[in-house]
Amino acid sequence: MAGRVGIVAKYPTLVDELKKYPPPEGVKLKYGTAGFREKAAILDSTFFRMGMLGILRSRQLEKTIGLMVTASHNAAPDNGIKMVDPDGGMLDASWEVHAYNLANATAEEVPGVLDAVIEAEGISLEKFGSIFVGKDTRASSEKLSALARDGALLLAGNVLDFGLQTTPQLHHIVRMFNFQKSDWASEEGYYAMLAEAYEMVLAGADPNKAGRGKLVVDGAHGVGALKMPVMAEKLTAFLDIEVRNAVGAGELNHLCGAEHVQKGRVPPAGVAAGVDNDVRLCSLDGDSDRIVYHFFDGAADGEWKLMDGDKIAALIASFLKVCTDK
Repeated sequence: MAGRVGIVAKYPTLVDELKKYPPPEGVKLKYGTAGFREKAAILDSTFFRMGMLGILRSRQLEKTIGLMVTASHNAAPDNGIKMVDPDGGMLDASWEVHAYNLANATAEEVPGVLDAVIEAEGISLEKFGSIFVGKDTRASSEKLSALARDGALLLAGNVLDFGLQTTPQLHHIVRMFNFQKSDWASEEGYYAMLAEAYEMVLAGADPNKAGRGKLVVDGAHGVGALKMPVMAEKLTAFLDIEVRNAVGAGELNHLCGAEHVQKGRVPPAGVAAGVDNDVRLCSLDGDSDRIVYHFFDGAADGEWKLMDGDKIAALIASFLKVCTDK
């Protein structure tokens, strides 16, 4: 009980604020490798509480934590939250139980759960805590990200909202900020780093980009479709990129995107045999952290073929072997 008195004494409005966002009845929320993911309508309490947990994690490590608002390849009515550790990786597995306990506690139980986290992890509430927030294009993402922010602010944390970001972009920004790589700790820095790396990969290759052909990107009507044109502009000297399935042109992940293509073994909407024969095609998922390649061959019927992760890995291995054999 002493711990509970401590947290409530430190933040006296805690319980009253928690009662505004009760957990969903009859649902046990689970934190997996992709964080929480459920129907957006039942996630208000989860986001509010994960803002708090993010600040506690930040205070424990004395580093900035990321909170990404997305349900990745799920349908548009879903949403979720992924927590990003200071190195840009996923939340340490040892903290998943804290996330689970906090998400499923009643409002009255939350102070005790928070106290247990503070005690178990040796956290000082006097230390500075901060989170970076990014979100995808789902209609629910704005509201849910605001709830995460409010939860963090309730525990006197600092929040910087980067708005619409792909999941890799937020992971990158968190990592570079914590590693004090100020030139790259931004969305612009993300583009610059990848463009520089791509130019290095192409060093010594045929400078005629027309000979390499264009790349068509299925943006899954998601945030990747918004960001890819910016990346394409950085690569204009090396590669022609065409984005299809843009935001607003269809429903997020519906009949398109990496999950639809890979699991269904079918091409996405927006590409077609004949028109796209012998064109390199790829599909992103809703938050742009997955990609698969595919193509229609040059035969008259334009047979569609998928290059999933296993095939891509085999191609990379064979390429590296050729390089080392020279």
